[in-house]
Amino acid sequence: MIAQDYKTWKNETSLETLKSFAIEAALTYDWIEASKINQKIVQAAQNDVEALNRLARAQACCNQPAKALKTYKKVLEIDPYNIIAKKNFEKLSKIEKVDGKTNGYATSPTNTNNNIQQIAGSQKLSDIFLFEPGKTKIISLLNLAPPFVLARLSCGDKVEFNLKRHGICVVNSEGTYLGALPDDLAHKLLYYIEGGNVYEIYVKYATTKSLTVFIREVLRSQKFVNQPSFSAGSLQEEKSWASA
Repeated sequence: MIAQDYKTWKNETSLETLKSFAIEAALTYDWIEASKINQKIVQAAQNDVEALNRLARAQACCNQPAKALKTYKKVLEIDPYNIIAKKNFEKLSKIEKVDGKTNGYATSPTNTNNNIQQIAGSQKLSDIFLFEPGKTKIISLLNLAPPFVLARLSCGDKVEFNLKRHGICVVNSEGTYLGALPDDLAHKLLYYIEGGNVYEIYVKYATTKSLTVFIREVLRSQKFVNQPSFSAGSLQEEKSWASA
């Protein structure tokens, strides 16, 4: 069977095919089309919680948090214990409660949209989180930012290091503080960065109470040519993080 282009969804009547189209659109970060496809599914199957969750996600990524909240609320009316809807409803509610700047943190809706555009123009998540022994590391940050700041983060968001004299903080693209690396890892990376190594860092998993990041070595200085950035953790350990 030849795979169909999800952009042909308008003439499609099969709900199963429309579901595949909706997932494909989301995987390519085409949130506008993903939203339209899921809306068509919901029109035919009003209590399809999977389609409603996908629709809410697409609405949030189209910078329509109020619509997304309404859709997640509908999911919870149908299935009060739906984990996906509960988690995302909580995150979006915190975003909606913040207007302009709070406690010195910039929280305008544009920031969320910028993050989404940043992801859309980058690699697929499977490429971003590709495990490479000695070159990649997954770590939970400490001394986290307030919940309303963490609530704006999504898996795959590219963030940045902010180097300090005795540590490393992690900030978003606008410089907003997110958290800090554990001291032992920070001291090690400071040494490597000062010696010429270059790293990228992405959000791996984020809630309002925790933030896990994925660090990748993208350039190794000649000084450290035979020295890996990270101890070679087991592939099974990385897989367990990936499925979390």
